Amino acid sequence: MLGRKINIFEKLLLPVGVGLTFFGLYLIILAQKSDTLTGWLKLAAVFTWMVLLFVVIVAATTEDMKEELGLIQREHVTEIKIMREMVYDQLQELKLLRQELVRHKK
Repeated sequence: MLGRKINIFEKLLLPVGVGLTFFGLYLIILAQKSDTLTGWLKLAAVFTWMVLLFVVIVAATTEDMKEELGLIQREHVTEIKIMREMVYDQLQELKLLRQELVRHKK
């Protein structure tokens, strides 16, 4: 299968994601303890926190897919080069066969 190494983005993504999760939970707990915030502000805080986590996950998934497609593209380029060489070899063989047929007809 395709060999793929973990890049710096993926190495940083896990601690950042975990940090954002705990920081978001901490802020939500502080918002719940505060008497000045209404229920709507608490809901907005939770929703914003969830959207932030979703964006981080989507960014990681997109980066991973981009790398996988790059690996597949490189493999396809090498396969196309090999196929071109094969077609060129077959064309040369056909030319030689035609020359032989022309010689035998004479």
